[in-house]
Amino acid sequence: MNSSTEQKRAPSEYQSNLEILMQIPMFSGIPIEPLKLMAYLCKREIFRPGEIIFQQHEMDENAYFIIEGKARLILENDIEEEISEFGESAFIGGLSMFYGMKRLFTLKAVTQVTALMLSREKFQKTLEQFPEVIGKVFEGLVKTVYEWEIRLVGDRNPECAKCRANIGVTLV
Repeated sequence: MNSSTEQKRAPSEYQSNLEILMQIPMFSGIPIEPLKLMAYLCKREIFRPGEIIFQQHEMDENAYFIIEGKARLILENDIEEEISEFGESAFIGGLSMFYGMKRLFTLKAVTQVTALMLSREKFQKTLEQFPEVIGKVFEGLVKTVYEWEIRLVGDRNPECAKCRANIGVTLV
């Protein structure tokens, strides 16, 4: 077969992981070599509908990029309160790669979810190997938080005093 009649091959999982990482704002300023290592270290996980991806009050040191499906963020106090829903291309839990902490929410699959997972341990190993990218990672993180707060300010109800009191994450 010549090149004009060959069928296009689907990208390898590694190549697909690399392409996904390149579109995550937190990693936008990182050179290709560290991204290649992270793409290699990532793993994919499939969650069935109703399955818990991470549980409120439990340690979970993974960040998740939803490749396919929908997941619901839930606050479990006296009652179960649905906070929001995430779909394809959502990046969730990026802060867990910097600091080991208990989850403040539960994330549950609504449909079958295919997620790309990057653990804190593997992310930290990448930073150890490529310490020069740490500044770029933090720039990406700050940009992500800043853009999140811009959306929060735009979406807030001007009559909700409690909502206004919670604005100011970028002042930290």
